[in-house]
Amino acid sequence: MRIIDGIRSILFNIVFYGFSILFLGLVILPVCFIGNEKAVRGLVDFYCRTSRGIAKWVMGISYEYRGLENIPQDHSFILAAAHQSNLDPIMTFPLRSGVTALAKRELFATPIVGQILKKMGIIRIDRQAKNAHKDMQRVGEQVKKGNNLLIIYPQGTRVPVGKSKRLKSGVYHMHADTQLPVITVSTNTGLFWTKGFLHRSGHAVFEVHPPLELGLGKDAFMKKIEEHVVDRSHELMAEAGYANLLPPPKNK
Repeated sequence: MRIIDGIRSILFNIVFYGFSILFLGLVILPVCFIGNEKAVRGLVDFYCRTSRGIAKWVMGISYEYRGLENIPQDHSFILAAAHQSNLDPIMTFPLRSGVTALAKRELFATPIVGQILKKMGIIRIDRQAKNAHKDMQRVGEQVKKGNNLLIIYPQGTRVPVGKSKRLKSGVYHMHADTQLPVITVSTNTGLFWTKGFLHRSGHAVFEVHPPLELGLGKDAFMKKIEEHVVDRSHELMAEAGYANLLPPPKNK
């Protein structure tokens, strides 16, 4: 990593986390108590757009959206996206109104963050519950009723560049239970806004694909998810000049 990226990383972390603490605690949190969901969502949208600006002008991480014409504005759907970086949700939230996600119930007890999640209508789930299947049906009904874009990360967590993680099939079961269309996203954000303290300047790409065809069986569905979420993301990393950081190819 270049020395200049190390210097910029120090400045970026100071500016970004300082801005985040002040804005979330002193601006968004009070509005959670005195305002409505629309007001809070407007502030979160501002937070995401400002954070992208900080990443661009302080850290040197420019960004590009591809395939935005594939995002429906008039009906609900599942967005199955690659997850490499904190930049991923920041780039996802401004896509359209009604963006939501699944969050563990423990997060709702977290100071500041929990209040914001509740006010935004983020969907609480209990992964340990015995009635998890019925819970997914409830989630689907809530998403349809709210005309939401539901973010699901099939990898389950952030996966640093160079690492691999088996995809979770929850997105398939959610789709099968609710018949919500599924749109996939590839990205290379983890190259630049890394999981650690030191970041890289560069060009982040957020690529949206057309909806998956309906009626796919589980194996065919998950193969498509892997092609878009994993394989295409690797192609974007290679396109950016970092093929040397990719994990070794799987044996077919």
